Amino acid sequence: MSETSLDEIKARRGSGDKTGTTAEIPAPFGADEGQRVGHVTAQDEPIVVDREESCVRVFVDSDTRESVRLGDYLRVPYPAAPGGDHPTTMLVGVIARLEYETVADITDKRDGGYHNPPGEQSFAYVARIDPISTVELDLDDGDEPLRQATVDKPPKPGADAYLVENEAFLRTALRIPHEGAFVGHMAVSGDRIPSEDDPLPYYLFNPNATDGNEDAGEPTVFRHLQVAGSTGQGKTHASKNVLRQLATEKRYTIEVPPEEREAATADIQDERVRGLNATVIDPEGEYVEMGDDPDDADYTQALHDRLDNQDIRHGGISDDPNVDFEIFVPYIEDTNIDHNDAEAFGIPFELVRTNRQLLYSSEPPERTRSAINDVISGYFRQENGTPTYDEFSTYAETMLDDDNDAITEMDSVKIAARERIVDKYEYNRIFDHGTQSLTDLTQRMFSPSQVTVIPTDHLRGQTDRIVVSCLLAHIVGNKVGSNVDYPHIKGTPLLLALDEAHEYLTGEGNDPRENYLVRNFQQAAKRGRKDKFGLYIITQTPQDINEDVRKQMNTRIYLGLERDVVDSHDVYVPDEFEDAVTQFNKGQMVVKQPNVRPVEIAGLPVCLTRHSN
Repeated sequence: MSETSLDEIKARRGSGDKTGTTAEIPAPFGADEGQRVGHVTAQDEPIVVDREESCVRVFVDSDTRESVRLGDYLRVPYPAAPGGDHPTTMLVGVIARLEYETVADITDKRDGGYHNPPGEQSFAYVARIDPISTVELDLDDGDEPLRQATVDKPPKPGADAYLVENEAFLRTALRIPHEGAFVGHMAVSGDRIPSEDDPLPYYLFNPNATDGNEDAGEPTVFRHLQVAGSTGQGKTHASKNVLRQLATEKRYTIEVPPEEREAATADIQDERVRGLNATVIDPEGEYVEMGDDPDDADYTQALHDRLDNQDIRHGGISDDPNVDFEIFVPYIEDTNIDHNDAEAFGIPFELVRTNRQLLYSSEPPERTRSAINDVISGYFRQENGTPTYDEFSTYAETMLDDDNDAITEMDSVKIAARERIVDKYEYNRIFDHGTQSLTDLTQRMFSPSQVTVIPTDHLRGQTDRIVVSCLLAHIVGNKVGSNVDYPHIKGTPLLLALDEAHEYLTGEGNDPRENYLVRNFQQAAKRGRKDKFGLYIITQTPQDINEDVRKQMNTRIYLGLERDVVDSHDVYVPDEFEDAVTQFNKGQMVVKQPNVRPVEIAGLPVCLTRHSN
């Protein structure tokens, strides 16, 4: 819709001249905007707008039958208001069903089929429309002339139906943000709409504290995201592109914890504006490439220009002047680190002080648990230097000696506790290696305006699970806890991305370490908006993610999924896409974010950063 058109109409209204032509009507309401496909029919079924199930049917003209598809968006004008020359309100709906209906007394069960009459002309082609919203035009509002409203009345029989091809109109009807983090382009059956040459960009809502629109609502990133898709459907490709868009100069208002404030103002609420830290736990070593430019042959100068024109961020994050890119690798004994430009860090035993469940490989009996807790508490009470697992193991062995009843008099409990915590091979490999520890580097790892990637592809099995558990416990505990040890984390807007999330967040069975993490994630999910903490989980089996965590994922991006996953009662694919999502090609996805209707999206064929896998 052009401002010139609005100005012209306002000028005519002011002069009392209401005889403007169709070309002077704002584009979405002009008869020449969007292909006419047919008209509303009430011949066989009534036109119904209902709170539960509506029935609006459109007869598709014979010359436009090849132009319409399941999932296309149509607009139907309501009659002009009394005294008006043109409609100012339109119903918008999506084609939910297409069918042929016989219009003659015929039989097509004959030799030769349709090579002999009857032909297609003997059938009516009818589209069933699911109403989405109405769009109203207010010519007196120069800033936002289009408004969305609920559907509260049916269109008239015989009203013309048009394909929606105007970007502003479709955005308004579906409540799609006009800006934010780019995900892909609106699509129907994998084809970009309104056209391949001029598709409609789809954004995740992401207001900025520094440009005056923060009051518009909470950023989608702090209401949590889930990306799900079968192997080979493009989860990593899509997630890299989304994360690349979040690596910007945007700022978010966050309350700084008292521990970070100046002593003189420690009791005064302190809010500051800080950039986002996006931390990626990278089990396959794929996100470490995001610092580099794409090496795809299709990443041409012409594509650069097109992306720049659409304000889509691209290229390696390392070259972005607004954001830092860092790689930190956990150093574990007897492992090799292959990533260039990565800084190694050790896992300090200090973490166990506030996360003692990290030492629980399985659920101990109550008396054994009590003994282990007493040993851990005793060690940290008496420890004056830097705590280490080696020293703890020696201390625990002494306290659980058969002749020492300081912890318990029951020999069986001593034996069970000793087997779980004393001189364990995995703990010896994991804790206290390297010259710098996680806590030493916390300030740098979780800096504002930075993408931090932590690859764990050099780890396997139980070692990987323990290390990731330590990382998550440190991040989540210091982000949502009170009286935290590392207030820098709490005072930084943070997005925590976890790939292969189903490996760590099931929270079921006899794994107290994982149950502990899930409880932390549940708390984090509930406090995300308050603490400016977003969770971004990536998985091929969303049904395996703990239900309470999964329910908190307010934005869901589904790429191609297997039928058994869709049929699971634990996966909430929007009803209208349950069949389609099982047939998606690589890069096709359905996206549902808060307050926006679920829609199909075509992701970019080129990853916006390096993506070798």
